[in-house]
Formats: sequence, structure tokens, C-alpha cells
Amino acid sequence: MKTLPELLRERIAATPGGDAYRQYDRASRRWQSVSWSEFGQRVGRWRRALHAESLPAGSRIAILARSSVDHVCMDQAALALGFVPVPLHAIDNPESIAYILSDSGAALLLVESAQRWLELAALRERFPGLQRVVCLEGQATAGAVCSEEWLKRADAGSGVEPGPAALSPDSLAAVVYTSGTTGRPKGVMLTHRNVVSNVMALLEIVEVRVSDVFLSFLPLSHTFERTVGYYLPIVSGSCVAYARSVKDLPQDLREVRPTILVSVPLIYERVYARLQENPLARRGWRLLDYFVARKLRAQFGGRLRFAITGGAPMPLAVAKRFQSLGIEVLQGYGMTESSPVVSANRPGDNDPATVGRPIPGVEVRIGGNDELLVKGPGVMAGYLNRPEDTQRAIEEGWLHTGDQAAIRDGRIVIKGRIKDILVTSSGEKIAPADLELAIASDPLFAQVCVIGEKRPFLGVLLVLDPGRWAQADAGPLNEPAALRFVLARIRKLLGAFPAYAMPRAAWCSPDPWTVENGLITPTLKIKRAALEQRFAAQIEAIYAGGRR
Repeated sequence: MKTLPELLRERIAATPGGDAYRQYDRASRRWQSVSWSEFGQRVGRWRRALHAESLPAGSRIAILARSSVDHVCMDQAALALGFVPVPLHAIDNPESIAYILSDSGAALLLVESAQRWLELAALRERFPGLQRVVCLEGQATAGAVCSEEWLKRADAGSGVEPGPAALSPDSLAAVVYTSGTTGRPKGVMLTHRNVVSNVMALLEIVEVRVSDVFLSFLPLSHTFERTVGYYLPIVSGSCVAYARSVKDLPQDLREVRPTILVSVPLIYERVYARLQENPLARRGWRLLDYFVARKLRAQFGGRLRFAITGGAPMPLAVAKRFQSLGIEVLQGYGMTESSPVVSANRPGDNDPATVGRPIPGVEVRIGGNDELLVKGPGVMAGYLNRPEDTQRAIEEGWLHTGDQAAIRDGRIVIKGRIKDILVTSSGEKIAPADLELAIASDPLFAQVCVIGEKRPFLGVLLVLDPGRWAQADAGPLNEPAALRFVLARIRKLLGAFPAYAMPRAAWCSPDPWTVENGLITPTLKIKRAALEQRFAAQIEAIYAGGRR
């Protein structure tokens, strides 16, 4: 099996003039393309600069920057020299980043801007192993150097071209930190074998062409994006265009006109919510399909072959609606610890009620408590610095996913997180994620957290969309009339659920839950324990009021 640097060298040799990357240049207000040959030259420049640091083999190279050509240049330069990339969430909070820099033992940090580094520099004593900080934007400050100056130093150096490192498929290719919904994030050690086997398996089930164009907007700290939206296009020779921002995504879709889109369900849910608000939807979906199908496809660029979704559950109604409008959304399942893809639906074999069949080379079975267990070449080498956690996670080669599942006709159906199952004081077991998905399908509810562990009934914590709440004209937040309005709306959304799964009380947060206030992860998953701790007084008030 080949290593990731070998795959890049083969791609550059095979299609040197093909488009590798596109990126928007704000100065010229144009999309600029980089060929595979040009990309190879740019990686070489970064490799020489990194080699000049004289770091020991296996050094950790942390990257705290948005997805861009420079980001992947540093990633590839590190891999070619036998170093280990540590991708960080660009929006993560300084406390979490400081912990990861310390835990990983990062020797060098590539950071988006000098301002971002100044936020971290205040915590400098927590990661003493860091030797060099390189900033993509801004001037040198607080011991950091700007990237262009750093690269120019290497250009003016001895000119010695570093040779390829001695890598094997079992060499580390990355340490990717989990988002940490509970406790400190864990560093997942992924090898070249892990990642390459995942990429090759995907190419067996999905046709990806040299002519394909990906639009990338998920962070490269997300293993889903790293494998499917970054390394896979290198093997297939496809072009990756880096979106400017989520805010600019609608315009980027129209301008880039991707043929393949890799996304989390949130993007599709937002489009679905806008469709639901269309007056035609209330008169019948068939009429809406006729009028908007072509327009919707045009909003996605007009030439989308299929879209891939993962990272979170896709509401069935959303997937079916996109299918009816001529956009096939292929849902898959995976986790960082499996590099990440375990299963996926295929074009022509797509059941949106499931997460598809296991990819080639991956075995699955159902263990105790209906837990999904996974075995295959993509299963991680372990958690960095956590041998006991590694032993608990992997037993006799089987990875414990922590997800409850069923296997039906060879397809996997995910039922929920084992740890997230709520057990009320009456003994009813409820998967809160299912309820939260259903409630969040209403655009009024921007963020949702169902509570009720060891309580007599379920409650729900909410963040409301300000504009839609104003339109609802239901009164001041958390006043009795407003809460009755909210609960009535939720009851309609949960009509298909049993009575014991119906929240009977609610509290609406006046402020959104963010990464900065520690209530969601950088991948936008809620931190249930943190929310319950932050709003403990409000929760006690909910249950002190008794049954509603």
C-alpha cells in the first residue's frame, strides 16, 4: 500500500497540467487556478522552509487555519518530511487549542493570522514544546514570523532539496482531535494505511472523475473533509475549489458550479427550511417541484452529479425532498477513529433512511446494547497518550463506535448514541438526537437540546431564530404565553413520537450557543453536559414547576 506523499507524486506525474485547486483572490476579485505541477512546486517551497527548521523525525506540525492552498501545502510538506500534521479547528477557543498544542507536543504552528496568535500567546507557558510559529496573514509579532518571510528565508538558503522521508503505510499521517462533546478532546492517531485504505475503498463504490470539481467548505480539521474532500481528489485527479465562507456559499456554488459536494446535513437543512416557507409548499409539493426543481439545481451550480453528507444524521424528509428535486444526496456514516468512512449509500443504490452498506474492506457487527462494532484497515492506531482509552475503544480489532444500530438487508441504520440515551425516572428510554432533529426541522428553532435524565418528563432548551421569533409575535421570551406557543409548535413537529417522548417544558436561551462560550464543539455539536451545567438553575425551575 502506498503512502500519501507517494499518491501526490503519482498524481502530479499523471496530470501535471490539470486543475488541482481553485481559490478566490480578493484583490483581483477572481477565482485563480493552480495546476498539479504548480501545486507540486509550491509544496516543494514549503517543504524546504520546513526542512530548514531541523526538527526531529516525527515532529508534530499543528495547522490552525481555514482551508486553503497554503493549508494543504503545509500538510503535504509535513508528510513528505516524515512529520505528523495536527489539524486544528480554525474557530476553536484558545483554551482548547492550548490543550491540544500541549497534548500533541506540537513543534511548529501554522496559524491564520497574527491576531489569532496573539490570543494564544497569552497561554504560551502551557505548550513549551512549540519552537516556531508561522502566520499566514499579518506582520511578525510575539515571536511569530509571517509565512512569506519564512518561505523567502528558505529560498535564500543553501538550495539543498530535502529527499523524501522513509515512510511506511504504518507511519503516522495525522493526529486528529475529536471535538470533545464530553471532557477533553482525544488525539486520534491515523496512519497512512488508515487514510489510503479509506480513499481506495470509496473509489470502488463511487465514480470520481478527473473532470470533477469539488467545492470545499468544511474545515480540514474534520476527518470527513480530509479524506473525502482532500485526499480522495488527489487520487482521482479532481479539482478542489475552496469556498470563501459559509456566508458566501450560495454565490460560490453558482460561480464554481461543482459536480460533487461534500457537506454536513446543516447546509441541506437550511435550504429545505427555505423551501418549506415557500407559499407553494402549502399548496402541494408537486406544484412546488414543478416550479422550483430547476431553480434549486441552478442554485447548486446546475451540474451537481451527487452530494455526499456525513458527520451528523440527515433528516429523512430533507433527503427525500432533495431526491425529488433531482439532487441525489448520499448519506454515509463514520467517525474520526475509522478514518472516517464506515458505510455509505451509492448512486443507484441509495436508501436515505439508512447510512448505506459498509465500504469494501470494512466489517461490521452488532455488539452488546445494540452497539455498532467496526473492524477494518481504517481503524485508528489508537488515542495519543491514552492507552487505557485505546484499550476500551478497540477490543480484538473491533472498534466500539458508541452508536446503537441495526443492520437491515445489509444496510446500517443508526439509532442513536449509547451515552446520549435518556432514561426518565419512569424508566422510559429516549434518544434525544431524534427529537432534536425533528424540532430543528422548524427554522424557528436554531439550536435544540432535549433534557430529562432521571426526571419525570422531558424538557427542552432552545435558541430561537430572532427574526422568525419577531414575526411570530408570541410575546417576551420565556413568558408563560411564549412558552405555550413554543411547546404547541413542538408538539406538532413530534406528532409521530410516543407521548412519553413529548417535551412538556421549555426554556429559551436569549443568546446563541457558540464555540467561544463553550456550549458547542467546533463541528457544531451541542455539549449536553456543558449546557445542563450552564443552565442548571433554569432546568431546576422547569422541574420545580411539576408536570405541565
